[in-house]
Amino acid sequence: MITIVIFTEVSREAQFDVTDNEKVYPLKKISEQRLEDRLLFHMVLDQKIPLYRDYWVVCPDGSRIPLKTGAVVRTKEFDELYAYDKRDLGATYSQERTIFKLWAPTASSVRLKLFTSSSTAFEYPMNRGEKGVWSADLEGDHHLHEYTFLVRVNHSVNEAVDPYAKGVTVNGTRGVIVDMNKTHPLGWEKTSVPPPIKKTDSIIYEVHVRDFSIHPLSGIQYKGKFMGFTESGTTAPGQFSTGLDYLSSLGITHVQILPVNDYGSIDELKADTEYNWGYDPLHFNVPEGSYATDPTDPVTRISEYKALIAALHNKGLRVIMDVVYNHVFIRETSDFEKIVPGYYFRFDYGGNPVNGTGVGNDTASERFMMRKFMLDSVLYWKNEYHVDGFRFDLMGIHDIDTMNLLFTELSREDPSIFLLGEGWKMDTWLDEDQKACIDSAVRMPGISFFNDRFRDHVKGNIFNEAQGGFINGNAGMLNGLFENVSGNSGDHRLFRTPGQSINYIECHDNHTLWDRLKILHPHEDEAILRRRHLLGTALALFSQGVPFIHAGQEFFRTKQGDGNSYRSGDLINRLDWERRAKFAADVQYIQELIRIRQHHPAFRMDHPADIAAHVSNLGELPDGVFGVFLKKVEEMDTWQDIVLLFNGHLEEKNVSLPEPGKWQVIAEDMEVKEDGLYETEARKLLLPPLGFTMAVQLSV
Repeated sequence: MITIVIFTEVSREAQFDVTDNEKVYPLKKISEQRLEDRLLFHMVLDQKIPLYRDYWVVCPDGSRIPLKTGAVVRTKEFDELYAYDKRDLGATYSQERTIFKLWAPTASSVRLKLFTSSSTAFEYPMNRGEKGVWSADLEGDHHLHEYTFLVRVNHSVNEAVDPYAKGVTVNGTRGVIVDMNKTHPLGWEKTSVPPPIKKTDSIIYEVHVRDFSIHPLSGIQYKGKFMGFTESGTTAPGQFSTGLDYLSSLGITHVQILPVNDYGSIDELKADTEYNWGYDPLHFNVPEGSYATDPTDPVTRISEYKALIAALHNKGLRVIMDVVYNHVFIRETSDFEKIVPGYYFRFDYGGNPVNGTGVGNDTASERFMMRKFMLDSVLYWKNEYHVDGFRFDLMGIHDIDTMNLLFTELSREDPSIFLLGEGWKMDTWLDEDQKACIDSAVRMPGISFFNDRFRDHVKGNIFNEAQGGFINGNAGMLNGLFENVSGNSGDHRLFRTPGQSINYIECHDNHTLWDRLKILHPHEDEAILRRRHLLGTALALFSQGVPFIHAGQEFFRTKQGDGNSYRSGDLINRLDWERRAKFAADVQYIQELIRIRQHHPAFRMDHPADIAAHVSNLGELPDGVFGVFLKKVEEMDTWQDIVLLFNGHLEEKNVSLPEPGKWQVIAEDMEVKEDGLYETEARKLLLPPLGFTMAVQLSV
């Protein structure tokens, strides 16, 4: 259908035609629509015409108006006609030749612009092939040659960077052809990949590249860079470990890194003075240059990100990439929009961009070529960079079929691949039952979700600063707490398996837990706040599912009250390694709790049936006390019975133990020892205020 917008008086019977300068195609009006200042004629052709030619509408007075493709690219018929399933888009390099392929079905012509130097460029016509894919084959070794595509579409020529580019110039103004064999850091082929583990064996630690090392007392040489993750032997004041050694000492299994693909909100030439989290994607398949020691060298950013991954792998740590496929930095200037206008994004019936993400645009994962792009991209990161998982930003923007496809294809490459995401229900132009949100988790069994139910029960509603959670003394949060602590999985539950539940109380978004506690309890001293904080972390570590720790959470990270620090700079966001030294005893306490979780499978059950059989809510407890009983777990653990007690009150509480006999107290009053702090045959324990207590009976 062709819509003609008319701002002047015209006869209702006026004849309009379409021409390509060779033929004339009469238009037939099927309806009209009167708006305040305009008249819309909805018209059709009596025959199909190719979409990849330049057309004009011929008006009754003989004048001509360029005809542009619009909503037709968002139809099912368009997807069926032009869906291209081969995995050869982009620049395929060899020393003998480079083959370029670009999907641009509505383009009337495409030319390759190849730069043999920064100022010398040659243009080569590309040939249109099947499914609207344009290609060019250039002989010779083109390693490090820059290139763009000149795409004529909708009567204009747009210069675009290849969406599949593997390398880019500084600030991503051009794509770069790269011999990926020349990007491997020293020892890359010998890097030891950590063995596969179950999701419930995992503990995820989230960190931002720059935050990790930028503190002046981090002891790290490559501050704010990928290479900062590769340094061993670094220390903070007091000779406490920092950096890579510190990560290795924690007992975590996965390091989740905030976006590292090329993003648009930082000038890479001013990386030392600008800051951003990176949720503004520009080029999806290239590392961010501001984290490289030389952003002007296309190879350096690739090699150094690989070096980061290799360093973590060699320490037994897996890498999860935080990926942002739900939107682009600026839709109007994005390469997607320059190449196939209107296709990759969602629009409402009025042709307005949908803004469920809150940043001006939503990508359309339900369309074949956007879905394919996401799949090709994650497979590329997996196979070329050896990453171990992906965290999907605003995953509720994406559709269920896409997310399941990504898991299926990635798990073929790596059965232990870890996919997780933000399953919030987003206001986007997609049917509710198709959104990849947490309420539909049972339809995505391979995907894990940030469990906001767990978070809110433990620390309170993040959107209501006045509402506290269990650790704030809100006894009302006891209702529903056990459901989430026990994995919320099985028949008629939120998840199919406990491994889908990411149990977290803090992440990069919103206030840190320490800052939130300061808001809710402005008059409490530091010692009490620490107890509340550690109580929350203990809940996250000993709940069924997957514990998630925000970097610095273990030493009470503060952002000085900033609840949205995405561009607030180093002073607010950096990991404070002096604080790590100050709270060294608390860090050691968390390390010991992590070690106990990793040593005891009873805390890492993988099947809802096992949880139902062995995990129960301790009843008849004093007000404000929460308890979990792991009973008869000796077949899976060296312990027989385990009691977990969480006192959310400022007063001591007496609690009866569920079984008679000898009990070893493993954790009590901010002390922990796996082989026992002490042994007791008493039927009651005195719980310290705001304290976590663990008691066990050994297997006979």
